Amino acid sequence: MKNILIATDFSSEAYCALFYASSLFKDGKSKFYIANFFGEKIEASVYSIVNEAELRKNSLLKKDSELACKETLHRIVRDSDLNSDRFEIISSEQKLLPGILNLIQNKDIDLLVMGTANHAGTLKSIVETNTTKIIEHALNIPVLIIPRELDFNPLYHIAFASELIYEFNPESLKTIKAIAEKSGARITVIHDGKETEMSQRQWKNYNSFKSNFEGLEVSLAFSSNHIEVSKSIAEFVKHNKVEMLCMEYYKHSFVSNLFIEPVVEKIDRHLSFPFLILPAKSKESKNHEIK
Repeated sequence: MKNILIATDFSSEAYCALFYASSLFKDGKSKFYIANFFGEKIEASVYSIVNEAELRKNSLLKKDSELACKETLHRIVRDSDLNSDRFEIISSEQKLLPGILNLIQNKDIDLLVMGTANHAGTLKSIVETNTTKIIEHALNIPVLIIPRELDFNPLYHIAFASELIYEFNPESLKTIKAIAEKSGARITVIHDGKETEMSQRQWKNYNSFKSNFEGLEVSLAFSSNHIEVSKSIAEFVKHNKVEMLCMEYYKHSFVSNLFIEPVVEKIDRHLSFPFLILPAKSKESKNHEIK
């Protein structure tokens, strides 16, 4: 069983993320948790006594959230052709970040899916959303980020950006492997540098990465045309028909810097593809395999 959490604010971007996830993991027995967190809308002051009016407001917020969750459930069941028992709706008074962290633990979540409202389709624009905070705090599970109102299309080419300095997390790589096996996609590791400058350690880590994908096409591409790593990666994705970009997240690595480099915006304002962010470490005793 693969437990997938989709955080929603009932925007078109959030529904797009839900539809993308339900399409990507349609086969199998994945369980989809659709969760709305309305804690940010509760404005009761910590310095005042919670009065009757505030309680009524909170009750209305709860009812509105529950109703919108039910409407979202009916819509996704209709659009995805999946049985309703594949979905569970959750309406929470918690704020977004603590609510997500709580559900990851309590529902044994394997994958978090988020849409990005007002996302310009660039790496840099993600920093303007809640997604960066989620990545920094949540991440011992993979996070799939769906930009804008991206339509679901079959995956043929998955790119994995890496410095090849660190050893890979085998549990995290199972998520990519499962996606690639289901779609028949090939995988390209993008390394910002020259082949002649690769160290023995980097070759060892690449071969280790490749050994996790037996039966799948895996190759290594070098991208060293620009000073900015994000620009090199974005241009590779743009010119090589990549349908999904994956990265393993280390807080102080080049991957974390991708979210603040503004140069990507200059390439193509309409560049749009899903990001799969993998944790450097997995939850203990956790099996990420999709069944």
